[in-house]
Amino acid sequence: MMPPRVKNVFPNAVRDFLRAWPRLLATDVVYKIIALVVLTPVVGLTLKFFIATGGNTVLADQDILYFVLSPVGLAALVVVGAVSLAILTLEQACLMAIGFGETRNLHVRTTDALWYGARQVGSVVRLALRIIVHVLLIAAPFLTAGGLVYLWLLSEHDINFYLAEWPPIFVFGAGVVVVLVAVMAVLIIRRLLSWAFALPLLLFENLSPSEALTTSAKRTADHTLIVGFTLVVWGAAAALLSAAPLAIVGILGRWTAPKFAGSMTLLVIVMGFFLLLWGLLSLVVTLINQSMFALLIVRLYIALGSPADARLSGKAATEKLATNRRRRISIKWAFAGLVLIGVLAAVAGAVFLDTVRFEDDVVVIAHRGAAGSAPENTLASIELAVEQGADIIEIDVQESADGEIVVIHDSDLMRVGRRPLRIWEATYEEILEVDVGSWYGTEFSDQRVPTLAQVLELCKGRAMVDIELKDYGHNEHLEERVAEIVERVGMEDDVVLMSLVSNIVSTMKNLRPDWTVGLLTAKAVGDLTTSDADFLAVHVGIAKPRFVRRAHAAGKEVFVWTVNDKLNMHRMMSRGVDGIITDYPALARTVIEERTKLSSAERLMLTAAFWIGLEPKEPPAKRDL
Repeated sequence: MMPPRVKNVFPNAVRDFLRAWPRLLATDVVYKIIALVVLTPVVGLTLKFFIATGGNTVLADQDILYFVLSPVGLAALVVVGAVSLAILTLEQACLMAIGFGETRNLHVRTTDALWYGARQVGSVVRLALRIIVHVLLIAAPFLTAGGLVYLWLLSEHDINFYLAEWPPIFVFGAGVVVVLVAVMAVLIIRRLLSWAFALPLLLFENLSPSEALTTSAKRTADHTLIVGFTLVVWGAAAALLSAAPLAIVGILGRWTAPKFAGSMTLLVIVMGFFLLLWGLLSLVVTLINQSMFALLIVRLYIALGSPADARLSGKAATEKLATNRRRRISIKWAFAGLVLIGVLAAVAGAVFLDTVRFEDDVVVIAHRGAAGSAPENTLASIELAVEQGADIIEIDVQESADGEIVVIHDSDLMRVGRRPLRIWEATYEEILEVDVGSWYGTEFSDQRVPTLAQVLELCKGRAMVDIELKDYGHNEHLEERVAEIVERVGMEDDVVLMSLVSNIVSTMKNLRPDWTVGLLTAKAVGDLTTSDADFLAVHVGIAKPRFVRRAHAAGKEVFVWTVNDKLNMHRMMSRGVDGIITDYPALARTVIEERTKLSSAERLMLTAAFWIGLEPKEPPAKRDL
């Protein structure tokens, strides 16, 4: 049965917001500025310190896993997690001070709310640290069990085989992992819900972090569903509200922008206005969502058993709330506001204009050859990629048992050859016996795993080659042998090399300092642009406009993978990437040709659409090119 006072939680929280919104929004904006300038750099410096203890400046892909599993990495996870959570929690503390004041008919000013939160820094950090440690302790056995399931059931073959074929053992193992994750998630969510009042208890009853967590669990023991339901409703409302800025700007932009296509100057200002509008609306929505979260928690805290001695302390508690204050906006201030908006729109337009590429200088990189139209990493796929106009052919190389450098992606031949033959355990003669083309189509039944030398000979004088050096823990002299083969074929000036493993990148640079060597990554911790690599081959999720600009400022090219549809090709080219890694080189060539026909205004509008997250209408990409 829902307590009667709980029924008024939402109406009361909304009323609190309507009465205090100027102070709530001002407090949140000022706090975000302080966090951006002072607090967030602390997180970055702390993380850099832990990474530097291992002699690194950045961690990518599997290096992240190795780091987290180390004692230093675990300490970093706890400390950095606690500091990051504390920054978010302090923001809520400042907002809750205002919200609690509303429940006591007190006018808590922005400066007082910020000072109230600042006085709680030590307690909030300790609270965040306890929460992080508790969550990790809950998660640890489930994550360990998931790792054991992988080792026992899914380590016999390369993971790509399981992902591609979904054999029964994979379905069973994945099912076990899903159950483990689901149980873990339920336990963590229940625990977090039980701690919903920990921050108010810390702020308004002066409890220690450990007492706040324990007391919160007691007070929410019979009300977990109520707290959970309230937060789910808040989450749904926040999600809907967050979609509003994009919807509003999208509707206005599609209707208005084409009308100014004839004037670049006006179009830049209009685009600047829409970008400014989108940014302001997004900021306001974020502030509203965060303020409402704080107000709801305070109202739940009051409704479900706050003791009478809960109070604000210090200067924040001294000013009574005025009930008859009126604000009027004079005509001159309204006019000044309009002028300011116009100036900001022009500035935003100029900044935006600086990011627009009116000419494209991008290379097409065929991912494992034309892997969308022929079996990957075969001579057939590579030949087709050359014919389709690829500038660079990307391949994967490993060492066989007899020291041959072969072109194959997976650690075994299960996915492409239906043979459980591990590359490092087989001679090249044994590998040659396996048909690696029929899995794609019977017309490719003659395809076999090629050697690096064969691929280089095929591409010589026709296309460059991007050699990815794989590492499955069994390399002996991979870097040296690759360098020798490249030099023997005479392709030193027509190859680039890359790897997911930073140590391989470093080794290759030491062996051949003048060669171009890049770091390949899907995830990163730290600043990728500070790595020793000559270029960065990153997943589309990393290739944000800011990252591309920073990489270029650091003198590094950016290749992005794996981009297989027209829309994302346009998006990445608009962001200024230097290379598109794709399974469909012919499609990439088509997109480049289309972009040469775009007018400056069309490029401007296309880039603006990508900036604010709109999806320009594009026909679906053909998959049979």
